[in-house]
Amino acid sequence: MGYHQRVGKFLAVLAASLALTPQAALGADTVAIVLSQVITRDEIAAAKGEQAGDIKLYELVWLRVSRHYLDEKGLGATGAEIAEAVDYHREFAARDRVQRARKLAELDQRLAGDGLKPDERAHLEEFRRVLGRLAQHDAEQDRLPPPDPVRQGQLVTPWIEQWKMNKALYDQYGGIVALTRFGPDPHGARGALMADYERRGLVRFPDTAQRERIFAWLNRRPSMVTRPEEVDFTPYWKRPIPPSYFPD
Repeated sequence: MGYHQRVGKFLAVLAASLALTPQAALGADTVAIVLSQVITRDEIAAAKGEQAGDIKLYELVWLRVSRHYLDEKGLGATGAEIAEAVDYHREFAARDRVQRARKLAELDQRLAGDGLKPDERAHLEEFRRVLGRLAQHDAEQDRLPPPDPVRQGQLVTPWIEQWKMNKALYDQYGGIVALTRFGPDPHGARGALMADYERRGLVRFPDTAQRERIFAWLNRRPSMVTRPEEVDFTPYWKRPIPPSYFPD
């Protein structure tokens, strides 16, 4: 066998070995390979039941995929964005105090008067107790050192990146947007990204049946959906602070 034939045979064997390595070498305990990182069965063992295990596996996969997507698209939180979000929360907290103090004074006035029905008085008294506890908490916080700016930035950074990623996902993939208490969720786009990463070879599920269950769960239509014309990924800290959110 000539030199070139030997080299060709060696490269063919090497290529075949590399192609088989992830599944053959990693063994049956491997449940996913994400960006060359192995997730083992032990990491989802605490989840009770098949569905819980599938969801736990998806969460571990998504943690790595979302971070990679953020870095690949350059969506990390900037200093200016962090400062903007911190300023919003500071202003919101200040206005919240003013609103609560105003409402507390109003409740005192209403409770001092006559003509309240027993159930109405009970409701207002409970409301007043809640506001009183919050005012006491404010007073306790005022006696503490001022908040650490670095710590405040660390707290808002995940929120900033999540909103930026959600908007980027929707802009890139479109799809159904779920309505959640945390804001719009690019449900369809998230499934499309996972499928895209799988096509790129960045995500692998050795167990085909488990892979099918995860994608079926991921692509299931959410219970509440935002109409396309109402989709808006503007984060809450870029919106005006509501003038009042207390019931009359």
